[in-house]
Amino acid sequence: MRKSWVWLAAWAVLMAGCGGSDVRRSDAEALTREVAVRFAEALVAGEYEQAGQLLSSEAQRDYSAAQLRNDYRAMVAYGSGPAKVDGVLQFMADWPAREARDIGWAYVSISGDDFAEAISVVVAEHDGQPVVRDIEWGRP
Repeated sequence: MRKSWVWLAAWAVLMAGCGGSDVRRSDAEALTREVAVRFAEALVAGEYEQAGQLLSSEAQRDYSAAQLRNDYRAMVAYGSGPAKVDGVLQFMADWPAREARDIGWAYVSISGDDFAEAISVVVAEHDGQPVVRDIEWGRP
């Protein structure tokens, strides 16, 4: 529960624009990492409904819980054993396709005993909340 309050407090600071650009970038990175990892952990745990709740309303139209399950399972199908989220390996605050409400982009590693994959997500502000706006499945 405490983690959620810290996350919401950081989001409030980001949206208020307090503390200068370095603080905003730091908050943007922390929020992007938090949402990206929570999304990846839900996928790995098979909690596709929960993962879907972290999506923007537009992304929810593209990704039902069943579609999230199918895409995730297809990505890791060649591996065996349980998967784990290794964490965010890369963060970007700016990229060519960045939209006005985007907070950040994150590359999240997901691995098992005999496979290594990843998802890339764009985290954006939607109705005052940080959500996953876009997903890329698999390593480049």
